[in-house]
Amino acid sequence: MTNKPNFKKNNHKKAGSSGFQKITEPAPKRDSVLESLLHSEHTVEIEKMAVGGDGVARITYKDKKLVVFVSKSAPKDVLKIKITQAEKSFLFGSIVEIITPGPSRRTPPCEYAPVCGGCSWQQISDEEQLLQKEILLKELFAKSLPTVKYNLEETVQSPSVFNYRNRIQLKSQNGLLGYFEDKSHTLVDINYCLIAEKRISDDIPVLKASLKSSDQLVKYELKINQNDKFEHNRIGQKGEGLSFSQVNTGLNQLLVSCVLDLVSKTNAKNITELYAGSGNFSFELIKNNPFLAIEAVEMNSDLTANGAKKVAQLNLQKKLTFFTADCDSYVKRRALSTELILLDPPRAGCSDIVLKKVAEQAPKDIIYISCHPVSLVRDLQKLGLGRNNYQIQKLQIFNMFPQTDHFETIIWLTKNQS
Repeated sequence: MTNKPNFKKNNHKKAGSSGFQKITEPAPKRDSVLESLLHSEHTVEIEKMAVGGDGVARITYKDKKLVVFVSKSAPKDVLKIKITQAEKSFLFGSIVEIITPGPSRRTPPCEYAPVCGGCSWQQISDEEQLLQKEILLKELFAKSLPTVKYNLEETVQSPSVFNYRNRIQLKSQNGLLGYFEDKSHTLVDINYCLIAEKRISDDIPVLKASLKSSDQLVKYELKINQNDKFEHNRIGQKGEGLSFSQVNTGLNQLLVSCVLDLVSKTNAKNITELYAGSGNFSFELIKNNPFLAIEAVEMNSDLTANGAKKVAQLNLQKKLTFFTADCDSYVKRRALSTELILLDPPRAGCSDIVLKKVAEQAPKDIIYISCHPVSLVRDLQKLGLGRNNYQIQKLQIFNMFPQTDHFETIIWLTKNQS
């Protein structure tokens, strides 16, 4: 574990020194009881699924109830597991034997799924996956926003639960091509990928045959581009070659339609869209309502260049403006819409600077599209939800990533009238 250094004032500084000395805090001590359990075997029942994709089980050891996260498990599985890792307050385990499969356990359709890190939930039925995602979100709200009232609407299922991804990233080394094993850096060599669109999956053997065997780990992106053409590119060490767009084309269309519907209900005419990408929502909003004016903010210059090019082609310069800037810098120097702010941040969520500015601006409506429930709930706390300033008008999960624990959530907040 890497320790974050802090700095302590040194009142006895030498001439020419900064007056600060670097202090490295000691690593947190692991519980010796937990470490003593490494490689031990236990019989457990999976209670539920956790953020991160593992199942949650508990063991009793010396009168202590200990949480164990078990990968590739399913709800209500009765398993023999081996403890593989001990953290400060919990354990990780792997399946030794499935004693009694849970009612939702199925044989994964993909032969690589039992070890591959590309999918965490293929062993769980599609219906149970939806239920577990709803449980995850509700538990986060209950823990962090217990007084907030909401109605979680029925989850929007992906039109396709396999062959839905228009983009995947694979790794290559020593002639192998695939994903890492779950919780390891061992490469799983694959010849197809069931969650990738068929054109992408079919190209995996072709790409593999063209690779030169090398000890160097190389990353590739295989995707369907904006022109509906297949391509694969090597990803550079600094991320060159990476593209940014919603990976599930079919469900993204449903998500965009939902945003259009919510925006129409707000009656907003001026919108600030932060973390806008190349205009996934903006262009459809303008097309749907020509009286809107939108400022779209995105730090990736390639994405904003694509957006600006499309603005010029469609002659929308007076309606839609792209700003190439990180959102922190933008909100520091420009006022945001007092009518509607649209947020679509990465998995880490919004920055504290953005959240503070949005709270200060106090727009009439906020629409937040989240790809990680933990950061969503944290950000809602920081926006002050539950302190009588905003109420939830809509909360809904979009199953953007079937066969995994990941999902998108859309939430619409309206300002309470004083």
